Amino acid sequence: MLGITLITFALTKALPGDPVYSMVGERSDPETIKRIRTALGADKGIVDQYRGYLLLLLRGELGRSYYTNRKVLDDIRVKVPMTFMLAAGAMLIAVPAGILMGLAAALSSRVRTDRIITGVSVIGLSLPVFWSGLMLMYLVSLKLKILPPSGTGGLRYLVLPALTLSLPAMATLTRITRTSVNEITTMMYVRTARAKGLSELRITVVHILRNALIPVATVIGLDFGSYLSGAVLTETIFGWDGIGRYAMEGIMKRDYPVIMGCVIVSTLSFVLINLLVDIVYHYLDPRLRLYGTDR
Repeated sequence: MLGITLITFALTKALPGDPVYSMVGERSDPETIKRIRTALGADKGIVDQYRGYLLLLLRGELGRSYYTNRKVLDDIRVKVPMTFMLAAGAMLIAVPAGILMGLAAALSSRVRTDRIITGVSVIGLSLPVFWSGLMLMYLVSLKLKILPPSGTGGLRYLVLPALTLSLPAMATLTRITRTSVNEITTMMYVRTARAKGLSELRITVVHILRNALIPVATVIGLDFGSYLSGAVLTETIFGWDGIGRYAMEGIMKRDYPVIMGCVIVSTLSFVLINLLVDIVYHYLDPRLRLYGTDR
């Protein structure tokens, strides 16, 4: 985390422009600019500023926004649940759809079905999020007038951004599931299960799907962690008031405490999600539990 704070602090200071001039304008008198610099601590050296920020972190604080003077931590506490809601909605769409399409492509006896699903997944990976988001907004909101185009609120406002965010993850999960299932169906224990006369449903669920979910869990963890880190484009396009949009506003305004706070919280979220994925591994793969016991 120390390295993350150092890199982020250096990058924020390397951004072009001056936040003080952004706040008061370039025509303000020098005394006003000097007073604001002193109030923000911008008159100190880079090392002193970084040391001061580390002391803030040790006290459990993330500083105050240059523009609103509100505590960044208080703002993030409001934004994170909104981003979590968006990420959870996207995964609720992507995970079952991606796994089912991957299973259908791998287990289908028709080559055409496999090719169609694989082609759709390639298209899903190729479409930029901002383009698919704008197209969904245009078709569903402006043309069909089924859902609101943007804003933050109930389920009606969540559907479009969650669907937009889910498309790349859905395509990735489809391809990973298909590859994993194709590999596992050739394993000896699957052939043995068929030789024992077990039903195809039991073989698929118990022997194939459970083992195929091990690499799928990695993708789910990475995608969900990245969503919690802030779906910047999706939140900006749909006006969803999450941490991604909050970070974008901080970048546009050169609000350094906001940028730093968003990066730190996003990094922690990503690390915690991947830690949970490692724990889930032990339940999905008995070999990992046996290995840990032997050690």
